[in-house]
Amino acid sequence: MNNTACINLENVSDENVQGPTISLGQDNSESTPSLSTDSCLSSQALTNSFNIINQRFFQGKITGSIVWQVPKGMISINKGSPCYTLNGSTEELIFEQAKLAIQQGQIDKALALLTPFADKGHPDSELLVCHILKRQHKNWQGYAKAYNDHFITEMMAPAACYYPDTQIIAIHPHLHRRGAPMFVLRYLIYHECCHQIIESSESEPHSPLFMEYEEKAPFKSKALAWLSKEGFPTL
Repeated sequence: MNNTACINLENVSDENVQGPTISLGQDNSESTPSLSTDSCLSSQALTNSFNIINQRFFQGKITGSIVWQVPKGMISINKGSPCYTLNGSTEELIFEQAKLAIQQGQIDKALALLTPFADKGHPDSELLVCHILKRQHKNWQGYAKAYNDHFITEMMAPAACYYPDTQIIAIHPHLHRRGAPMFVLRYLIYHECCHQIIESSESEPHSPLFMEYEEKAPFKSKALAWLSKEGFPTL
């Protein structure tokens, strides 16, 4: 699914799941208004925001519709603790020596080699130390928890999405309820508009060419900072 940012589903009521559909081609203002950072996210503001982005950055070529709607599908976001990566050939060699020691039955030697890496958060070392300590009936639970903590995930709904088959841009209504600044909305609209002019796939939703276009998005850094601060993971 093509998306920009993700948010937790927080008790989204049925009445807010889908709002009015707004034609992307209509322009209700006499002149293209300047980009602003107000926080009025009404349906009219949604229309005006698209008109601004479409005219200023896409010469009015984007077609379709825009709607307040929870985007379809969920995305798995890794919320786990950071993993330590073995630093250079020396540490990689030590790790290989530890695995060889296990194969040769030299368990204490392997434990001595692996423990420093496990204590730094190296997942493979944590797992091996956990198994060794468990077989020795020692305290293994801490390493098991540390290993599992690397792989904590949350299922989240994207904040915005473009559906190429219907040419619909869906903006999550939760942004409205959170009072997201207008620059956040306009960044998301720009990003989703890029999906209409740059083909993408599930395996590569954001190709290098797409990112080249997307880099020109208005208020990108500011919008991403707001999304991150408010707990909206970005992709």
